[in-house]
Amino acid sequence: MPRKRTGKTHIGEVRETRPNGDIYVYERITAYDPNTRRTHTIKLHLKGKIMAATQEMVPTRPKRPKGQAGIAPDTLAVRSHTGLTDLLEWAGQSSGIDRDVHASFHAGDAAKILSIARYWVATDGNTLPRIESWQNMHNLPYPYGISEDVYSDLFKSVGCNEDGVQRYFMCRASMLGKNPVIALDSTTISTYSENQTEARQGFNKDRDGLDTIKLVTLYSVKDREPIAFAKQPGNIPDVISVENALAQLKCLDIDTPLTVTDAGYRSEHNMTQYARKNRKFLTLMDAGSIWIRKEIDNLAGKLKQMSAVCPFDNTISGAASTVMHTFKWQRRRARGDKAAGEVETFTRRLHVYVFQSPERKVQREIAFKKELFELKRLVEAGQAEFTKAAEDKIAKYLVGTRLGRGGQLKVSFNDDTIEAAMKYFGYFALVSNQPLELFTSLEYYRLREKIEELFADQKGAFDSRRPRVWYPDNLRGRQFVQFVGLGYYCFIAKKIKEVQQKLGKDKETKSEKRLKLEKQLEKWIENHSFAQIMDWFDCIETTAVNTETVKVRWSTETIERDRLFLELLGVLKK
Repeated sequence: MPRKRTGKTHIGEVRETRPNGDIYVYERITAYDPNTRRTHTIKLHLKGKIMAATQEMVPTRPKRPKGQAGIAPDTLAVRSHTGLTDLLEWAGQSSGIDRDVHASFHAGDAAKILSIARYWVATDGNTLPRIESWQNMHNLPYPYGISEDVYSDLFKSVGCNEDGVQRYFMCRASMLGKNPVIALDSTTISTYSENQTEARQGFNKDRDGLDTIKLVTLYSVKDREPIAFAKQPGNIPDVISVENALAQLKCLDIDTPLTVTDAGYRSEHNMTQYARKNRKFLTLMDAGSIWIRKEIDNLAGKLKQMSAVCPFDNTISGAASTVMHTFKWQRRRARGDKAAGEVETFTRRLHVYVFQSPERKVQREIAFKKELFELKRLVEAGQAEFTKAAEDKIAKYLVGTRLGRGGQLKVSFNDDTIEAAMKYFGYFALVSNQPLELFTSLEYYRLREKIEELFADQKGAFDSRRPRVWYPDNLRGRQFVQFVGLGYYCFIAKKIKEVQQKLGKDKETKSEKRLKLEKQLEKWIENHSFAQIMDWFDCIETTAVNTETVKVRWSTETIERDRLFLELLGVLKK
């Protein structure tokens, strides 16, 4: 029979050796969390440091009031911006991000990681040289100034600490519920640097022609939060990134997740990898594939029925079918009577979800016809150089003839081929090895698109459009801190969305005054971006005066609408 949980805390001592040989001595108070089954840090206090080549500990200097750099210990009054920092403190505690960072890294590094992450969220991605002055009026987990040397050393330390990074990923993954849905996608970071060995010429999503570093991210579709990421050379195409992603999913010990991918990852090889390893997947497949077109033809009649119309998007119709699909793969190693290089086959049941959008069909046809007319004009004008894709279309859809020897070139359309190509415009197919409700598969795929917004937010709001560091390990550390900040961002944005969904509901139980206030709040949220909401609450200040005779503390007043917003978020208690 296991021992009963006492709920007691433990006071211990932690020593961190720095690269210069100094040893920092911390007093740490820990407790056991029955939910995560891990010991977490409640409080950490720096007692002092032992200088290199010495034995005696030098006690740390008296701690200054948070957010007030250079203020003497006997200061009578302190003023700081608390509205925004209180919101970020709530987000860190409620989301479990603060707990997971402290469980994965030493206390000093954890406090710095959280401080920089919160700074990026609060300032919409301001550059780091400004953080030290910003700290003067804002309380952060790390109470001392974060100079350029401090965050540079932090990025190097975190970038080399793969144990801490993977522990954090595992902590985040452990919070997912049963049957999680994981989106897999990638983005690229452009750089001029020659020191970043992973920066190479490849598919550049910003289309600026620079060398790129690839960032592959795993995102929880249901929880709307990032789970883990991996850094890769820029010349690695998406289509061959699946094997490492599968290995990382196995490492995170997620309960049989359904992995959702877009067109960049679709290939017969990738489906084979998922099927061989019994991993669930849902992926967009090319409507031009022969076996997909066969299913489209089989389901064309059902797609015309009223019962096939999507309940949450009436412009789309859908139908499903089940097929037995044969996969082929080539052995890499010999085993038993199987030789290396031998091609093996196996069969799996696949579920094909076919969707049709008349609007997309019309738009695609218009764009296709415009493109063909433009190619026809260029060929008739005598242009000789085209891209490979344009050359293929000219050969397939255009017919060139000349009247007599040296006559004028006449270009016409190959109508039969064009008609065959346009037959499947407006169709798209999702394929999975798991049975899903028809329109649930569409919903999961559309939620996957949120990861694209995530990449845009990461580049814009977390100063990650450029590496801004010299070496690969430093970049790895910087990207991890950005990833932690991205967790804050997603959690707060999710909670704001939940607040929006609550407004105006249950009208029978609410007073007219409350409904009017909720309407004002709903309009205010719709008209303000995430960054504007953060700025709005940054104006709240707290002033504390402490003398021998008077101890007074007050904060900036807030209007009813703002208090309602903070109450619905959970920052303020009713």
